[in-house]
Amino acid sequence: MLKAIIFDYDDTLVQTRKTRYKTISNLALEEFKYKINVKEIDAAWGLPADDFLIKLFGKFTSDLNLIWKLYLEYSIKDKNVPHDSSFEFIEKYQKFLNIGIVTSSSEKVVLRELNELNINLDYFFFIQTSDYTNVHKPDPNVFLPINEKLTFNNIQKNEVIYIGDSPSDFYSSTKFGYNFLGIAHDPRYKDFFLNENINFVENFNDLEKYIVEMQNYA
Repeated sequence: MLKAIIFDYDDTLVQTRKTRYKTISNLALEEFKYKINVKEIDAAWGLPADDFLIKLFGKFTSDLNLIWKLYLEYSIKDKNVPHDSSFEFIEKYQKFLNIGIVTSSSEKVVLRELNELNINLDYFFFIQTSDYTNVHKPDPNVFLPINEKLTFNNIQKNEVIYIGDSPSDFYSSTKFGYNFLGIAHDPRYKDFFLNENINFVENFNDLEKYIVEMQNYA
């Protein structure tokens, strides 16, 4: 029986890639007079927050505090955008299930964005960011902090499903012992899910149908 859903954050709940490519491009051009290209951003995407910023901007300065200051200033100008019905789904199903987040993004970014979107943080039993562990996806041990919370509530691994958009989400969660469901908002990893015969949905309306079929929560 399903008792908990854990979500990836970036590109699963919110359209971070689309939003932050603009942020990163503007920051690089305006602060460092550098026209960054998509391949450079792609190469850093998915890294833990500090490593992500160092890979992008470390060639210009070794001052991580400065990079963070600039990134936060620029990201405020570009509000992140939820995927359709993502938080409506969470608002509804947090009444029946434990809902959590595990992300490689930093707490200061994720909590600020959720507050900007007027999301009730009480919907989540735990929001685990990069600040909570020294390991990150695809390392399965990334789930140790949140799993400790679940174990305290007598929830077993086979009663948990992790929902994410990338191969690293799949490998880390299944190696840890969780169930996995892909979400393919765009074609980026759809072929991966198809080729590996991994269950996936394409949006939150389909996710609701999937959960209802599993649990009859309608």
